[in-house]
Formats: sequence, C-alpha cells, structure tokens
Amino acid sequence: MSVEQPFNLIAVEGNIGVGKSTLLPKLVEELNKTSQQPWQLIIEDVDTDPEFQRLLRAFTIDPTRRIEFQRYITNKRAEICQNLNPEFHYIIERSLFSDLVFCQANLAEACRPDGQDLTYYYDIQAKLEDYPQVSAVIYLKSDPVISYQRMVERARDAEAGTSQAYLQLLSDCHDTFLPHICARYNTQLIIQEWTDFGCHEALASKILKDVCPSIANPCLAETA
Repeated sequence: MSVEQPFNLIAVEGNIGVGKSTLLPKLVEELNKTSQQPWQLIIEDVDTDPEFQRLLRAFTIDPTRRIEFQRYITNKRAEICQNLNPEFHYIIERSLFSDLVFCQANLAEACRPDGQDLTYYYDIQAKLEDYPQVSAVIYLKSDPVISYQRMVERARDAEAGTSQAYLQLLSDCHDTFLPHICARYNTQLIIQEWTDFGCHEALASKILKDVCPSIANPCLAETA
C-alpha cells in the first residue's frame, strides 16, 4: 500500500442487504456539493456482470466453490483500483478489506478448511501491498435479520438460497475483524448504525469533517 497519495479513498462496507447501493450515489452527489474537490463513485457492477452472477449461483448451490467465487471478486476489486485519476477523490463500494472479512466468514463456516483457504487469505494480503491506501472505512452496521428481509425483498436471482444464518455470520465477522483490519492498515474506521438507514447529507458532512477537512467547502461549513 502506498502511504502518500494525492486522493482519498473511502470504502463503504457492510452486510448483504444493508443499503449500500441506495446510499452511494446520494453520498457522492452530496460530497460533490460540499467539497472543494471532485469525487467519483467506484461501484461493483455485479448486476450486469454475467461471470459474477454465474459464480455466485454456483457458490450458493455448492459452498465448496466459494474460493473460485471469492478469487474472482478479489481480482476484480484489485483491478478496479489500479491507476486511479489523482484529480478525484473516491467512494468505493467494498474494498479488499471486505474480502478479508468474507474469507474469515467462510473459514468459520467450513467444516475442515484446507490449504486453498489459507492460500487465498494470504493472496488477499499480497494484493493489498499494491492497493491504494484506504483513507477510511464507513461500516454500515445493521441488524442481520433486517438485512436478510431486504435481501429477500429485492429478490436477486443470484442471492437465492443465501440463508439468514450466513448473514448473521457476516455481521459477526464485520464486527469482529473489521476493526483489526483497519488498525493494521492504518485506516480510519467510522461505524454508522444503518438498520433503519441514515442521512446521506450527515454522512457526507462527517467524512469531510473527520477524514478530509482540508477539502471541505469553508463557506458551507460556516453556514452549517
């Protein structure tokens, strides 16, 4: 990871069904209104990625194929953050930190993890060496029961068969491992309660105040 870089990279993390896709466009729009410098959104375009959909369905049916699915995601996440334009700051939907969390969840769920599981975990860490510095993680924390209900209601084919117990496990792993991951990689962790959603304007204000105050619009700060 590069410690010095001319842009901020803010990762939005959280459980399946927490509301990331709804929040992100509004958050970036608000940051562009209240910041002196421009922001761009880096989003996981999973709905239009046929290979992602295929691998997710295969993993949902057969959990032993989780490594194949997760490796594909990890490679995509690593690639999407290469050669970012330094004239922008970025909000990203999940980072490689998410891969570490999901890897821990899958290790916990496996009856007998094998060498592939451990190799994959170390491969993520290796990719983080060439990954941009994550300035801050916004962890959208929610009740996994509510997240499961939202997931069911949106009825994505690729998520069919994902159990409430798995979302509970993911919630537990976010709570347990994300603080350690952020501390290890010198990344600020901001935890936001998101069970009943939240205010994107307030979150944008918090990002500018706590993470990158030097680029906040001073005129807006004076009138706030």
